[in-house]
Amino acid sequence: LEPKVFFDREKEINFFLKRIDEAKTGNTNHYIINGVWGSGKTTLLRYFKLLAQERNCYASYFLASEFFENTPDIDLSIHIIESIIRDMPPKLFNRNSNFFKLIQGFGIQMFGIGVNISLNADKNKIIDPQIFLEDGLLNIWKDVSKHTDLLVVLIDDVQNFSKVQRIFTTLKNVLSNERIIKETKILFILSSTIEGWKPFMKVNHPIGRYFIPRVELINFDRENTIKLLDATLEATGVVFSDSVKDKVFQYTNGHLFEIQALGSALYDNQKNGEVTDAEWDVGFEQGLLYLGNAVYDGIIEGLSPNEIKIIKNLKVDEVNRVSDISHKVGVKSINEYF
Repeated sequence: LEPKVFFDREKEINFFLKRIDEAKTGNTNHYIINGVWGSGKTTLLRYFKLLAQERNCYASYFLASEFFENTPDIDLSIHIIESIIRDMPPKLFNRNSNFFKLIQGFGIQMFGIGVNISLNADKNKIIDPQIFLEDGLLNIWKDVSKHTDLLVVLIDDVQNFSKVQRIFTTLKNVLSNERIIKETKILFILSSTIEGWKPFMKVNHPIGRYFIPRVELINFDRENTIKLLDATLEATGVVFSDSVKDKVFQYTNGHLFEIQALGSALYDNQKNGEVTDAEWDVGFEQGLLYLGNAVYDGIIEGLSPNEIKIIKNLKVDEVNRVSDISHKVGVKSINEYF
């Protein structure tokens, strides 16, 4: 999450700084950052928070939580508001603050301070989730506007909202509201995997059209992969041979997380401060084991019982070609699980 070096994101950084300057003048353009898993979205959003703070902006970063489909809409709005204030100075939201008085009026209780803040709604009281989110943002801005020129809200991994996609409609409606546009200066930046944002990438989809332009993170090219390795190793006393650096790019194709994982494994296997082809095989195997645990476990958790049964019947070491699968496993043995 906090890499030793950070570079080759000048385009994305300049775009962000431009959005900040625009928002400070009242021209707010919320947008989405897309990228494959491990492409550096989280690192970039955390860096955006730092850049915003350096420019006299308050910034709140949080990770979108996963919800069940039947989650009450008010809980979704509370999640956004609660997460924003958790990542901001707790002194802003004392008992005399506009925000505290607002939530009392809604029959919501606030507990804790700082990162431990939580909001609990009275389940017997009907609260309109869109009105709560709108009024919540308005009153948060009233409290922070005395200290800052802009509030930047950075929501990471919004693909976690996949089962409650209606939350995006509520957010869009609130941010489009005339009161929010005229009376606040709040900039929302979301991040999502490309796969998780696909439902909104259809032509003229209202959500995809609202959070635009869509900034997509791409893998590093060979030159920047090698620069990243060199910069990370600087002052460590360890060097990678040119052939090893070439192999790192060849096998990772410039994917940031894979570069870090493989590079770390190779670093741990250095001999006398060098990583050469002689150390490659052991380091490569350890890197694969790490990536396997980091990536494969997540895939397995999302499989259904039937899919697990099918995979157990597939012996990959006995199948050399995709066309052999039906012969080796047998179509009937697969079909019986559907």
